[in-house]
Amino acid sequence: MLEIKNLNVNVHGKVILKNIHITARSGEITGIVGKSGSGKSTLFKSILAIDEMVANFQITGQILWEGKDLLNNPNRPIQPVFQDSFTFFSPFLKMSTCLLEPVYIQHGFLVSKKILAEETERIEGFLERFHLKKNVLNKKTSELSGGELQRLAILRAILSNPRMILLDEPVTALDALVQAEIIELIRELNQSQNIGFILVSHDLGLVRNLSDFVYVLDGGEMIEAGRTEEVFLKPKTDFTKQLLLSRDLTVI
Repeated sequence: MLEIKNLNVNVHGKVILKNIHITARSGEITGIVGKSGSGKSTLFKSILAIDEMVANFQITGQILWEGKDLLNNPNRPIQPVFQDSFTFFSPFLKMSTCLLEPVYIQHGFLVSKKILAEETERIEGFLERFHLKKNVLNKKTSELSGGELQRLAILRAILSNPRMILLDEPVTALDALVQAEIIELIRELNQSQNIGFILVSHDLGLVRNLSDFVYVLDGGEMIEAGRTEEVFLKPKTDFTKQLLLSRDLTVI
C-alpha cells in the first residue's frame, strides 16, 4: 500500500502542492484528476522521487510503501510509464536491449548469458499478451507506432516486477482503437497480476472507466476524494461539479 501523508512541495519558493493525503492499494487503480496547473505532474514526480526530476523540489511530509519511507529509498517498488514513450526509450537501441535494462541494472553489464536468455524468453512470453509481434524487438523507436511504444513502455515497467505502476496520461495522442486496447491491457494486468496503478490524467472518461478511487486536485490541494462512481455521480465541491461539466465523460 502506498500512503502519502501531509505532502508539501515548494519549487523555487512557490507552493505547488499543499497537505496532500493519498492512499493507493495493490490490485486497485487510483485516479488523480485536475486541470492543467493543478499539481498533477509535480505529484507524479514527487512519488517517483527521481533525483533529476525533483532537484529543485523542497519536499516535506511522507511517502510510504507498506509503512517504509520511499523518499530516501532507491529501491522503490514503483515503476513509471510516461506520457511520451518516444523519450522513454533510447532512440539508438533496439527494443530487445531496452527491455533488458532491468536485468543490467540488477546484475551489471557482466550478467551471464543464461540470465539474459531466461529474461529474453520471459519478454517473448509477454508479447502476444501485449498484442505485439516478435519483430518489434529488432526495431528502434523511430520504427514503431505510438501504440506499440506505449505497450512496450508498460511491458518495460512490468519486467521490473513492481507492486505499483504510475501512469501519466497513458493514452494521450493515440487513436480511439489503440486507446481501447491500452485500457484493456491495463485492466487485465491490474486483475491478473494484482498490480496497483496510479492514473494521472485530465481525461475524465478514462479515469471513470478505469479507476476504483479518484482524487481531485485544484491549485495544489486535494479538494475531493472517494470511490470513482460516487465522486462522478455526486460531486461534493463546486470545482468538481464544474470540472465534470466541462469535460467529455465518454467511456471508451
